[in-house]
Amino acid sequence: MLRKRMLGCLLLAGSLAIAACGKKETPAEMSAAADAGPLSYVPADTPYVFANPEPMPEAMINRWREQAQQMWPLLMPMLDDVIAKAGNEEPKVKALLKAFVDEIRERKTPEQWAEIGLGPKLRSAIYGVGLLPVLRLELTNVDGFKAALGRIEKASGMSLGTARVGEQDVRTFDIEDHLGLIAFEGSHLVVTLVPKSADEALKRRMLGLDRPAESIASSGAFAAFDKAQGYLPYGSGWLDSRRAVALLADPQAGAAAPQAADAACRSEYDALAAKMPRLSFGYTRLEGDVMDMRMRLELEPALAKALVDLGSAVPGKASADALIDFGFGAPVLKARDFLVAQADLVAKAPFQCKELASLNAEFAKLKTGIDKTLPPPLADLTGARLTINQLVIPSNAPPMPTDVSGSLLVGSNNPMFLVGLAQLSAPPLQKLQLAPDGKPVALPSELLGAVAAKYEAQAAMGPKTLGVAIGKPAIATLSAAVMQAPAADGTILSFDASGRLYALMGELFNNPTISAALPPDQKTTLEAQRQLYTLYAQWFKHIHMRMAFTTSGVEFFESIEMNPIAPAAQVAQ
Repeated sequence: MLRKRMLGCLLLAGSLAIAACGKKETPAEMSAAADAGPLSYVPADTPYVFANPEPMPEAMINRWREQAQQMWPLLMPMLDDVIAKAGNEEPKVKALLKAFVDEIRERKTPEQWAEIGLGPKLRSAIYGVGLLPVLRLELTNVDGFKAALGRIEKASGMSLGTARVGEQDVRTFDIEDHLGLIAFEGSHLVVTLVPKSADEALKRRMLGLDRPAESIASSGAFAAFDKAQGYLPYGSGWLDSRRAVALLADPQAGAAAPQAADAACRSEYDALAAKMPRLSFGYTRLEGDVMDMRMRLELEPALAKALVDLGSAVPGKASADALIDFGFGAPVLKARDFLVAQADLVAKAPFQCKELASLNAEFAKLKTGIDKTLPPPLADLTGARLTINQLVIPSNAPPMPTDVSGSLLVGSNNPMFLVGLAQLSAPPLQKLQLAPDGKPVALPSELLGAVAAKYEAQAAMGPKTLGVAIGKPAIATLSAAVMQAPAADGTILSFDASGRLYALMGELFNNPTISAALPPDQKTTLEAQRQLYTLYAQWFKHIHMRMAFTTSGVEFFESIEMNPIAPAAQVAQ
């Protein structure tokens, strides 16, 4: 069972790894190919879909192609090492993994991938027919892909089953109580799962032999979705939770859960789904050196407003120049009141469905645990931000920093109380005089000990923020940081990192103290990982991630700024 499950996973992984690459076609070419595109097989009422109706932009293809060629020589030894260290409990799975790696080992160029059908003009879709999943992927060389599959089967000593659905030849594999189907229809590879009890009509729908009455291509639903969300046509999609819950009552949809036949359960599951009706995601920008993505968990308006009303109170401002910057909002009192309100709603209308009944007790327990007076400084806490501007760790000595600069900001409705607590717990601070004016004050040298001989450290306080900084670069911005008002964009979590962080990690992996502490059989992997981090440092200039509460729901943003491609010869040896 496990071996066939692994084969199915490898097929999916191998296909998806190349699915996003392609050359952008003209509108005329897209129109001519629309009827044969993967989206034309996706039902208009699908509960979930992820697709790229257009191949990636040429500039992005070229970048990823060069990066893959740089990384490939490092990746293969790491995979070989993983396979060599794998246990012998599943020898056939181990053989399958080795056969798969051997098949792709020397495929470093677009021409070599094209030999097995994974060329530069691929479009794909992962979607649901009911709740059952389908992967549909364009191939440029179907015979080449079939030949590669045959070589993997032969080398691993494993074989897929064979079957017929109508006039279609199908390869099969088992995954627990489901049957995997693999078919080649025209230029498409189709991989899907059906219940083992599925009749031929369902199999035909899953394979696309019987097309949907209306698809998300013919209805224009997918294009309208991308336009409304601001997503690019290079990779986007959604999960419709209400549609998925509605399908639980249909065994042919792929899920015959016990609660599906219970009207009360269906109603309560639908009510929960209505709280979070849709998850969407996609690229919002793809240019030569910048890649932006967004994921949005849509919430019902009242719930979204309640989260927005918690307020954004991440202290300071994210630093794009820092080695690493991490900030989070912690509106403790408002968050407590929000959770208590949710618990009260459940108490007034407890769940009746047996499968959800445990939530009644959990919400009651939650309220008991948090519905109490919170003492300061916890009650006053609003957020924190840690910034590391500089961190130098020598590569030829014990891994201890030789240079450091950074700051810690704590947001509070009563920062003076925090100062008082610090003075009570650390006597050297009792003479510290801070006012909420942002003016930095040097920390006592007796508090810092040996650190004071090398680094200067200061503290400053604003109306809602207390900050401590060490090192001149951080001290230079401390006053502005504690006086900075939180951004009014609903940010609840932010993370920024420079590509220099990967260089630092590579240096740590090269440190003889760390290397000497590792078993000999791990040193090969360590060296490959060090070289990968060296590559990452060349590739990535800046990474930004942010989570925010908005009137639409919970939004997740990621932006990656990349450096110009570095030649493979620059990889550190």
